[in-house]
Amino acid sequence: MANKKDNRKENIKKSRPKQQSLFSFGKVFIVFAILSGLAAYYVFNVLTTPPPMPDMDLEAWWGPYPITQNPDVSIRPFKIEFSDVVVNDLRERLLHRRPFVPPLEGAGFTYGFNSDFLTRVLDYWQNKYNFKDREQFLNQYNHFKTNIQGLDIHYIHVKPKVVDDVEVVPLLLLHGWPGSVREFYEMVPKLSKPRPGFNFVFELVIPSLPGYGFSQGAARPGLGPAEMAVVMQNLMKRLNIDRYYIQGGDAGHVVGSHMATLFQDNVLGFHTNFPALTFHMLANVYSFLGQFWPSLIEEPELQSRMYPWSEKTMSSIEESGYMHIQATKPDTIGTALTDSPAGLAAYILEKFSTWTNPAFKQASDGNLLGKFTLTHLLDNVMIYWVSNSITTSVRMYAESFSVKQLAYKLDEVPTRVPVWGIKFKYELLYQPDALLKLKYKNYLHSTVVEDGGHFAALENPEILADDVFGAVEAFREFHARGSQPRPNPNSPPKTAYDFTVKDINGKEVRLAKYKGYVSIVVNVASQCGYTDNHYKQLSELYEKYASRGLRILAFPCNQFGGQEPGSPRDILAFAKNRSVKFDLFEKVEVNGDNAHPLWKFLKEAQGGTLTDAIKWNFSKFIVDRNGVPVERFGPSTSPLELEAYLAKYW
Repeated sequence: MANKKDNRKENIKKSRPKQQSLFSFGKVFIVFAILSGLAAYYVFNVLTTPPPMPDMDLEAWWGPYPITQNPDVSIRPFKIEFSDVVVNDLRERLLHRRPFVPPLEGAGFTYGFNSDFLTRVLDYWQNKYNFKDREQFLNQYNHFKTNIQGLDIHYIHVKPKVVDDVEVVPLLLLHGWPGSVREFYEMVPKLSKPRPGFNFVFELVIPSLPGYGFSQGAARPGLGPAEMAVVMQNLMKRLNIDRYYIQGGDAGHVVGSHMATLFQDNVLGFHTNFPALTFHMLANVYSFLGQFWPSLIEEPELQSRMYPWSEKTMSSIEESGYMHIQATKPDTIGTALTDSPAGLAAYILEKFSTWTNPAFKQASDGNLLGKFTLTHLLDNVMIYWVSNSITTSVRMYAESFSVKQLAYKLDEVPTRVPVWGIKFKYELLYQPDALLKLKYKNYLHSTVVEDGGHFAALENPEILADDVFGAVEAFREFHARGSQPRPNPNSPPKTAYDFTVKDINGKEVRLAKYKGYVSIVVNVASQCGYTDNHYKQLSELYEKYASRGLRILAFPCNQFGGQEPGSPRDILAFAKNRSVKFDLFEKVEVNGDNAHPLWKFLKEAQGGTLTDAIKWNFSKFIVDRNGVPVERFGPSTSPLELEAYLAKYW
């Protein structure tokens, strides 16, 4: 018995350390869990708590010292001049350039600007570019300079001629790099002339950003995008424009976004063709995590613009080499480009190839002439050459990545200013609306374009101008709703413009954007006997009359013979294979209890034969500039037969 008791005591003693060990591990686990939870909460708080608004010096002096006590703040007329001295020097440099190293066989633009094609560009510049004609072209609008914070700032000012019932609203147009004010020339007449269906038109202010073109660069470090935003606000103040709209892309987007953040009482709306938050930590985290579950942050049809992550990252690395140089050693590259017109042309124009469409780098000419003309491209290069501004322009990258600039965290500071983006397919960076709304609390809409790249104003001036009009109309309605009762959602629609629909990518589209256009609304199918003929003729109509204000709104429908069975992606691919450029919307029903409200409205406004029901695929309605359905045609009427009817409504 004694031995048994002793054994039992010994076993108890042996078990006690194990109990103590288990108990200690449990305590450690609980402490670790608590600390992990607190750390996670802290990180979440850091990521989701917006930083404070930075305190900007609105009168910072960027000119040379000593500070002028009574600076000349007058507004002075300015003319761009291609003097004989400058032109002769340029031609001499082009004539006596060294022979280029031949390009590798089949390399295209994959190693950079193809030297064989560069020879053609430089020969054109030297012998065929008409310097006097282009000087006159660039001076067709009124140019001015005025001193802002010690810097002479250049800008173009276009005031429209209007009748009494058209309101003039100010619009600030901001260019990027390696662009200039030249990018906007084709857009100016589209924005400054009244258009049917809109009761406003734009007074345009188009500045050269500080250090770009004919605007003076800073005399000391520190003039980054945030400081440029202050300069631009002070320019508008100098022009006695207190409240205004902004449009910008690339660097113009960054400066415009900062203005919409810093000066929320002055900026009425911000339109961007580069909708992105480059330095928003949470947006970047979501973008990274989205590669594992893309549908969490973007619709399937648009995921290919962001993912696969590895492919997009490698492409970004390939296209961002210039940025690393300009962000670290801007004056070194600036010196090389300042001294060589051949180098300047190659450095700038290479971007107009690969940034317009990355596939263009496979072509020996970079497909530059597929989208642009040499004359237009060299206009932009001439602005850099004549003004000797390439060095001061690339310094902006060094300032953008400075500790001071990053500490502002302006991409993370929210703004209540309404924002509207347009997303061209081959833009350098893509972010879904859900991420953009992290900063832009009133992000109203994204227009998704199945073509186009970084230089939207020069490549697609009509698309961009149309979108700006639609955006500003939405901004005006946004502000009107702030002081007026919202319309009764139960009130019956009076025009087609009262409806909101979804496009083929699932994005909401307010049909009010088509106000002022004559539209054809048609139900389409991919497998119908009418398909080939109708798609072809609809495209012909659009190509022929888009410039006169025709728009085509195509709604896929599977109610007739099951001839539109595909997914939105299938339908979009089908349309792209036929080079369709008119607008595609979501698949809808056009008859029955589940008929889309727009189609119910169309049928009520323009009844059919025997019954109002849509009889088959490719039934067509003409909607006039005021949104009133005025004509109806059945599937047997070919689209080209509508020409005579459309002529009544131009």
